[in-house]
Amino acid sequence: MKTPLRLHRSFVIVGFVAALTLGACSSAAAPTANSQPAASDVGGGGSSGDPGTGIGGPIDPAPVDPGNGQAALVVAKPGQLNLRALHAALLEVSVDGRRVLVKATWWSGVQPCNVLDSVKVQRSGPDIAVTLIEGTSDLNAMCIEIAQQRATIVDLGELEPGTYTISSPGGDARPVTVTIS
Repeated sequence: MKTPLRLHRSFVIVGFVAALTLGACSSAAAPTANSQPAASDVGGGGSSGDPGTGIGGPIDPAPVDPGNGQAALVVAKPGQLNLRALHAALLEVSVDGRRVLVKATWWSGVQPCNVLDSVKVQRSGPDIAVTLIEGTSDLNAMCIEIAQQRATIVDLGELEPGTYTISSPGGDARPVTVTIS
């Protein structure tokens, strides 16, 4: 029969092992304050600066720890595999003088199965089409099927004076009209 001291030591060891196991499981599953994208992961090919308070309000390209209803701000990571076109669910435009930034928001799956590769911008006269290109970084990855809202900032640069329509053809985003003076 074990003495009370040995019995107590056994309970302490079992409790310690259980606490370590539960701590490891919960930290792997729960997001942390550091789960936001790094500053280098922000944007969509454009520079990050304060675009001012133009149409649609300013777009803040700073890292975002997404809360309920907020999209995670990501940057394109070229070189993904199995590329496919995606279409934005929402387009928001910000104008600072003649410089135009577009925040494109869409729904996607988890990484590494769904990673933004690039953003294709096609211009035909006053019409500007924004298409998101997504792929996978690991062909053998097994990812859960859960939707995540993501956004990226696309810098259209300085546009000549005129009226432009920015859209994501085939998507749910309403086209946005912007006038540059």
